[in-house]
This record gives sequence, structure tokens and C-alpha cells, in this order.
Amino acid sequence: MKNLLRLLTLVAVCSSLAIAATTPAAPAKKDAPAAPAVDTSKFKTGGCCEKADKAGKPCAHPCCVKAAKDAKVCEKCNPAAKDAPAPSKDAPAAK
Repeated sequence: MKNLLRLLTLVAVCSSLAIAATTPAAPAKKDAPAAPAVDTSKFKTGGCCEKADKAGKPCAHPCCVKAAKDAKVCEKCNPAAKDAPAPSKDAPAAK
């Protein structure tokens, strides 16, 4: 009888550990909903978004707030760098 009780206790403990290990943790609830992540590497050096990020705050410009809601970086304040420089007039044409 003691062995049966020990076996049942062991099964109950193992089952509860297995269930606890497989269930995902609930996200922490806060007052405000979490904003989507924005790629901070695209911030223009010395720009408004970079300054706000260094201060630990999101940029307050309306265009930046709108872009952040879509998990993007404001194109007006952080223009994308050109992919390749334009060829000079003296350079030979590539064939």
C-alpha cells in the first residue's frame, strides 16, 4: 500500500512538472499596450529619433509616432542611405 501511494505521488509530481514546463508564461500586463519593436540601427546619427532613444523615450514627432505604430522608422526624419553612389562622369562605362 505504501509503494502504491509513493508511486501515485511520484506520477502526480511528474505530471504537474511536465504541464508547467510546456505551458507558455503569460506576458506581464501593463497599463499601456506594448509598442512594436523599431529597428534602432536605421536612426539617422544625431537625428530626433536617436536623441529620444538615448534618453530612453520614443520620439514625440507626429510622423515618428505614426511610423513607430507600424514598427517602422520615419522616412522623413531618417532618410534611407543610397544603395550605391552614382558613377562619376569621368568613369568608363561598364559593359
